[in-house]
Amino acid sequence: MKATAIIVLLVLFFCFTGFSQIKYEGKIDSKYKSIKLEDGSFMYVKYDKKNQTVFIYNLDNTLWKEVKLPIPKNHLLDEVKYISKKTFNKDDQVELVYSCVEYTVPDNYEDPTEGFVKINFTLNVISESGESLLRVENSNEMEIIETDGVIKMLVYKHISQGFDTSDETLIYNLP
Repeated sequence: MKATAIIVLLVLFFCFTGFSQIKYEGKIDSKYKSIKLEDGSFMYVKYDKKNQTVFIYNLDNTLWKEVKLPIPKNHLLDEVKYISKKTFNKDDQVELVYSCVEYTVPDNYEDPTEGFVKINFTLNVISESGESLLRVENSNEMEIIETDGVIKMLVYKHISQGFDTSDETLIYNLP
């Protein structure tokens, strides 16, 4: 009886110690962002500002895709929002949703030392070849929803002129 109890305790001990350890695998640069694809897989994303290129890595840090972003003049990349394999079209190319930002000083502003800057956002959807699938001014937010087998993309626009602001949601049907 004692031998059985000791064996059970030893088995339990080895089971808990074998599966309860956190194991360090390495590190990645802090400039990476993790993204979950629509199939549930995770990827790391890194942006090369000089070459305006997004690199998409597998979790084992192997390069999966490289996409050059068509960023308009005087704009900066704000954020990569969404990466998809089949959400926006059914071809074999990856699609990216990203936002750009432009900072401008209004022409009618009399004293630029006060620090007033107008911020203009643009939401972009492109294929991995750089083809523009959608461009929405005054937006840097979106959401993909699915209900009753229908997939929609909601794009949130923020339109403001001084203290006058209005928001609207654009609804797009996805294939």
